[in-house]
Amino acid sequence: MQPQHKRLLGAAATGLAAAVAAHILRRWRDRRRIRRMTKVELHAHLNGSIRPATLKRLAAERGLDAACLDRKRTLEVCFEIFALIHKCVDSLEIVAVIAREFLEDLRADGCAYVELRTTPRALQGRTEADYVRTVCRVLSEASGITARLLVSVDRSRGPEAAAKTLAEVAQLRRSDATVDRIVVGVDFSGNPTSKHGFDAFEHLFREVRDQWGLGCALHVGETPRSDGDSAKILAFAREKPRRVRFGHALAFSDDELRGCASLIEACPSSNAATLDLARLEDHPRLWCHFHSTGSPPLAICTDDTGVFGCSLAGEYLKVWDAFGPVDLVRVVDDAAAAAFDACCGEAVRRRRAMYNV
Repeated sequence: MQPQHKRLLGAAATGLAAAVAAHILRRWRDRRRIRRMTKVELHAHLNGSIRPATLKRLAAERGLDAACLDRKRTLEVCFEIFALIHKCVDSLEIVAVIAREFLEDLRADGCAYVELRTTPRALQGRTEADYVRTVCRVLSEASGITARLLVSVDRSRGPEAAAKTLAEVAQLRRSDATVDRIVVGVDFSGNPTSKHGFDAFEHLFREVRDQWGLGCALHVGETPRSDGDSAKILAFAREKPRRVRFGHALAFSDDELRGCASLIEACPSSNAATLDLARLEDHPRLWCHFHSTGSPPLAICTDDTGVFGCSLAGEYLKVWDAFGPVDLVRVVDDAAAAAFDACCGEAVRRRRAMYNV
């Protein structure tokens, strides 16, 4: 090889190495910025957000097999983890530990404001009211993060059980100032294939929204549902779009959601498992949000960190990796605007001013 050719090849190799190094450095800086940036979490189930280490410890204490935690998070494995959590979370003391640890994890991920959701349970002789009071107390004591509660009603238990739970919550809000301050909405959740559709609960959510002045977070479109159910939920949301949010909304078409002002809570890892996605770029709501006009506002959320093996910062990074240099600050601002407590905006501004991210 001629000396001149060697010099040209050497220069090209040096230039390529420099370009690769610059790309790696840029990517490292982007990822560090995303990890540190101020975030909002609007869709996180309390018990499903248990730390894996805590769940393993609880399982060992009860002689239960926790091997599912070490397997790839397929949908089948995730259901096994849900079942294990249900067996292990058997006291209010454990519920309080899970809440405190999750708040610590969120704070480390840059979260300024969170709305946790949970279905009240009677545990070891303690009532559903005790459950709500315990969670509200833990959230009210949170340091470095503003935490609020959405009380979940399980559609599979039927509207009568939901009405009973909400009546107890109403009584608690009247008698306990902490509960009144921390509870900011009600979540419609549970098995999406239940025989009870939204129409059986609509009168309860109208009371929550119109008389209580609280927000309504509706799990919808998790799996294909009847057109009538989807139509009823969309019509309900359009009446007061800022007081209603959609969880997942995967089964809606782009046309159904076009022009909708209610925010969608997207949970990348959870949704990828539900839809069996090979790549996040095929996530219907994320793709539509970042690639088309007229799509609803969107928040990036975790759903169940302990079940899906994810974190809030990790979900932001997955979206960044899948969709490129998208405006994640706007995503956070949209989430803050859709929070059910107006103090969220101030919490975001305060953290941004403190950390400059």
